[in-house]
Amino acid sequence: MNIDIGKITGSLLPVLLAAMWWLISSINHLQLEINSLKGNMMLLITPNGTIIPSPGNREARSELKEELVERLTDLHVRLKLVEEKQSNP
Repeated sequence: MNIDIGKITGSLLPVLLAAMWWLISSINHLQLEINSLKGNMMLLITPNGTIIPSPGNREARSELKEELVERLTDLHVRLKLVEEKQSNP
């Protein structure tokens, strides 16, 4: 059995070139996706790391803050009433 290395190399060369081309195109595709994600992240986070709230998120946080302030005020009033009741038996 006589194996010709030159013929094997010649027949594998197109397969190797196709594999290299696929690898390079995959890397380029990943790089484009990374750049797209970086661009989207710039819309959500400032360069110094603070989060930029979306309009819907800002409204929800505002409503939650108002509710917490109301509850906190109510708790302060109740605490004062309890303290007054304890000081004046």
